[in-house]
Amino acid sequence: MSSAPVPEGAVEGVGVARVAHFETVAQQRQAATLGIWAWLITELLLFSALFLVALVVRIEHPEATIAAARHLKFWIGATNTVVLICSSLTMSMAIAFSRMGWQRAMVRAMLATAALGGLFLVLKGYEYYADWDEHMMPFLADRPFALAETPAARLFVNLYYVATILHAVHLLTGILILLGMTWMAARAGFLARHQNWIEVYGLYWHFIDLVWILAFPILYVVNRSS
Repeated sequence: MSSAPVPEGAVEGVGVARVAHFETVAQQRQAATLGIWAWLITELLLFSALFLVALVVRIEHPEATIAAARHLKFWIGATNTVVLICSSLTMSMAIAFSRMGWQRAMVRAMLATAALGGLFLVLKGYEYYADWDEHMMPFLADRPFALAETPAARLFVNLYYVATILHAVHLLTGILILLGMTWMAARAGFLARHQNWIEVYGLYWHFIDLVWILAFPILYVVNRSS
């Protein structure tokens, strides 16, 4: 790899080390951005299919889905929405700090983002525990489902778990990657060679937030209304 010269108007000490198979740093940046966008679109299609099925179940079986959705902890879903919006803000701050070459501030913003992601998982874990306590886990054979008499409610709750657990897996993966990147970003010279890592990763984190912003109204809000 070779380090690219700092272009006019750029911040000293902030740049990207060009990999040999790219002709220019600009081409390397475009390839990284295109690659992450292509992957995120496929992931968005996956979640969109789950949300679409949930909406169809709501339309076809309104009473059953409303009964199931009222067991969801609205305050936890709303709080987690605020938590992830705040994490998007701190991730955006980390990106801005990386562009300005403020390495220490960038690292702190990245740690704050990971901490907010961890808070989301703690709250979600508590919500799952409350669901278990209320017999709202239809896939557990040893705990009878509270709404066993309504198959549509069982379907909706199963969709809820598939969507939210899949989102939680993405979030946990994102936190682990972010912590590893933060450890590397704290080293001297990181921003001079890998500043684009922060920007590319930021797209992934914002995607995680976007999925939850879609999930919250579809799973918690729409299905609670009569």
